Amino acid sequence: MPPPTNYDNEEEGHELRSTHYQPYQQQQNYPVRSQEQNAFGDDSDSEDGHPQQHPIPHRDDQPPEFDVYKDFNNSGVRYTTLLHGNTPDGNKLDNAVNNEIHSPAFNEKGNRTADEDDSFIHPELVDTSASHSRLQANNNNSSDPKSMKDKLSGFKSSKNRWKVGSIIAFVCLACIGAAIYFVIPRQPFISFESRPPSLIRIENNNLIFSARNPTNFSFDAGLDITIDGRPSYLPTRISNFKAIISDLGATNDPIRLATGSIAKSFTASNRNLNPISIDLHFEYTTKLPSDLVWQTWRKACGNIQESTINGTITRPSVQVLILIEFNVLGMIGTKFDSTQLTNVGCPAELPAGAPSF
Repeated sequence: MPPPTNYDNEEEGHELRSTHYQPYQQQQNYPVRSQEQNAFGDDSDSEDGHPQQHPIPHRDDQPPEFDVYKDFNNSGVRYTTLLHGNTPDGNKLDNAVNNEIHSPAFNEKGNRTADEDDSFIHPELVDTSASHSRLQANNNNSSDPKSMKDKLSGFKSSKNRWKVGSIIAFVCLACIGAAIYFVIPRQPFISFESRPPSLIRIENNNLIFSARNPTNFSFDAGLDITIDGRPSYLPTRISNFKAIISDLGATNDPIRLATGSIAKSFTASNRNLNPISIDLHFEYTTKLPSDLVWQTWRKACGNIQESTINGTITRPSVQVLILIEFNVLGMIGTKFDSTQLTNVGCPAELPAGAPSF
């Protein structure tokens, strides 16, 4: 016959409770009839013919319900109470555990450990939570009426700044444009206001008219011309001034006869007219004395006394084209201006008795 069950073996019960979770193991003093169990089970009849009796617990002796949240919050039935019973030693153990769990050092250690574990295992969750917190804070700030008002004020301020900047930029551009308008020089031109351009005879002009091969003529003369620089708001600096004289009467195409230049640069006034005198050198070469240009200029430059009949000078005049070229400081490229002169007397005179050919 098996030995009866030992309900008072505390050591054996502790080992069993340590292996399996049993929330309620407090010893209860149930009324038990001391009878031996037979080998055929609890429901089988005993040797004396009487059925096996078991203790029936009272409904008020049921173990209280265990709640893990209440256990964590230190309210309700605790696991240690169920494990060790409501004893002074158990209460001391519970108090010690509660004090250790709720101490600041334990909470700080637990938080630090939890943070380290979370950051080590799930770093993306930590970053996402931080981003979510910032986003939520931004959303809360954006929904705040005061924040919206500040943003609206900032937008208006930036808009006003943009307007002020636009006005300042427009004023600067207008000033630059006005400065350019007044500073940039205008091109001077030949003026006929005071006197028209004229060819001037000079002494010792080295006059030569030759009918020999090659047929040619050459002499020196001068050009008086007036330059008008008043279109500019500032005086105009002129350089590389050059004058070209071409014949227009003998042929249909202009024939270059003379050139002259001013070596140094000069300043043309913007208030008054600027008279200029240029030294010219005429030179023309052809094959035969019958050349139309050579014949025209030979007659135009004949002796005045011999060509005067009844007090009238009968020698013919010539028609020329005056072309000037120059550079202006502040302007790009070479500038040009030209004019035509008709009924112009030759700026040279052959001596008396010169052959007429």
